Amino acid sequence: MEKDLGTFQESEQKEYALIYARVSSVSQDSNSQVYRCKKYALEKGYEFEAEFPDKFTGGGDFWNRPQMKRLLKYIDDNPGRKRVLVVDDLKRFARDTEFHIRLRKEFKSRSVRVECLNFNFEDSPEGKFVETVFAAQGELEREQNRRQVIQKQQARLERGYWCFDAPPGLKYIKDPIHGKLLAHDEPKASVVREALNGFAFDRFPDQVDVQKFLQSKNFFHRKKPKKVYLEQVKRVLTQILYTGHIEYKPRKITRRDGHFQGIVSLDVYNRIQDKLNGTAKTKARKDLHLDFPARGWVLCSACHRPFTASWTTKRKGYRKAYYRCGKTDCYEKNKSIPKEDLEGALGKILKKARASKEVLALTQEIALDVWNERTSDSRQSAIDARKVIESTEQEINSYVDRIGKATNEAVLNAYEKKVEELTNKKLLLKENLDKPVLFSGVSFETALNEVFGYIKNPYGIWADGIFEDKRLVLRMVFTENLVYSRKTGFETASFSLPVTLFQLSVTPKSHLVEKPRVELGSK
Repeated sequence: MEKDLGTFQESEQKEYALIYARVSSVSQDSNSQVYRCKKYALEKGYEFEAEFPDKFTGGGDFWNRPQMKRLLKYIDDNPGRKRVLVVDDLKRFARDTEFHIRLRKEFKSRSVRVECLNFNFEDSPEGKFVETVFAAQGELEREQNRRQVIQKQQARLERGYWCFDAPPGLKYIKDPIHGKLLAHDEPKASVVREALNGFAFDRFPDQVDVQKFLQSKNFFHRKKPKKVYLEQVKRVLTQILYTGHIEYKPRKITRRDGHFQGIVSLDVYNRIQDKLNGTAKTKARKDLHLDFPARGWVLCSACHRPFTASWTTKRKGYRKAYYRCGKTDCYEKNKSIPKEDLEGALGKILKKARASKEVLALTQEIALDVWNERTSDSRQSAIDARKVIESTEQEINSYVDRIGKATNEAVLNAYEKKVEELTNKKLLLKENLDKPVLFSGVSFETALNEVFGYIKNPYGIWADGIFEDKRLVLRMVFTENLVYSRKTGFETASFSLPVTLFQLSVTPKSHLVEKPRVELGSK
């Protein structure tokens, strides 16, 4: 009996150590803190029970820290032991005075004593005062560090360096001169370029088209397919960093040149913003199902409204695809047209819309000659552009002088807005002066080759291309929607001007002649 009583008293007096280790940045390691705390607990004679390493960064409410919440829950779920919480440093416990006091009360209410390797907690009035002073000092240091970080970020932003997370398609590299610098992150940078240029120049008419393109490229995930949301698409389309410029309105950083190469031109970016601002909120269109590239493009002959399309499921899991008119007031409503019939008939039309190699070569040569002649005349345009840039800079300086003298808040805001508009105008003029290409990263000859690649064999792309290319072929070959009758097939198609010219060039009466002189239009 005496032996059992002694054992009970011994277990009653035994204290168990809980270790909480917290790092202030993701680059730090909590292992060293845990090691020092375990060593301290062993020297004190405590029996180690559990550790709670926390990677949560930043100050604020301790309830936001995952491991602190887990620690308190662990104590609540396992009552009955005499426990000591060991922390490496007072700053690791809490760096806000208010939350330090609240957290101390949380542990006191659970009968858990807190011990620190570099501070002795005392319950006397003097001890509580000193503890509060140390907690306040920790909060002061955190706020000072935060202020220093913001000041350094502000200085780099003003000099044209981005300081925050890199968007998809860009990454940080270490540069011997510039330090941490944005650079292209391939292959994502090429995907971004294709998406932005495609949206700007109507290869992708809507945000949903960009969404499906990024989805097909598995853009936001490396290992497995991940759904792309329209909000993510919007962020890509409105990201100024892709132009090689920076802008950060929360810190009043107006648009300026960045010390890194853009993925697309500022002109492309402005085209995109104009397109976004000129349309209503985009929603998922029903005419872009990947299995039906003609959906939304082919019209019903009875009501001249776009066909819808869908798969049907028959017995034993057999599925068949149909186009149909879904309008309630149309007498052709729900009269199905097999997918292979409609798309096959469309393919026959596209077979006719092709040119001979000779016609393509001649047309391409003429186009390049026209382009080269125009670019050879661009010196005077460059001189004129430099004059406009100089006058714009003078106008900016005059408004800056006015800002320094303005006393009315409304007038001051108007001046600042005008400076921002003129700065954006100057940046665009400088970019167009420095980059005489059709759009960023693609020369006129490259773009021309790509266009001719679609025109020279539209049927081949229709038969074997991906969804986006099939849709692009329809827009490039035809000037308007096609009308299809369930009984007689397609009505007369209206071909685009290049296709019409190519067809005329290969009729029996036509023949190739010496390359004509091309009169230049307005520059």
